[in-house]
Amino acid sequence: MSFSGKKFRSRREQIAYEASLAGKYQARLKKNPFLYFGLPFCSIIVLGSYWLSGFTAVRYEQKDRKIQEVNEDDLIKLKGNKRKFDLKEEYYRLQGLGEQDWEPVRVPRMKGESENVW
Repeated sequence: MSFSGKKFRSRREQIAYEASLAGKYQARLKKNPFLYFGLPFCSIIVLGSYWLSGFTAVRYEQKDRKIQEVNEDDLIKLKGNKRKFDLKEEYYRLQGLGEQDWEPVRVPRMKGESENVW
């Protein structure tokens, strides 16, 4: 047994409901669902996207201002402070990192901790 979603109204209540704004809207919605539901829904989405585009524009403008605040003098300093890059030199410099004076030392174990010797 299933119950219908339709609410029971007496004859007098039904006439009052049909005369109300909700009843008139419900009757028109059944005749033209796109005109009374789909069109307002789509128009709200479109208008909302235009309205929210102002907020996103402000956000990106602030990020652009932060990036563009570098002066020409600062750019000249940045370009002048660079060291020349040579791939072979970097390779040999990185190879030299392993030649530093260090020795692998075992970490002391706590009492009762296993040695994990396989």
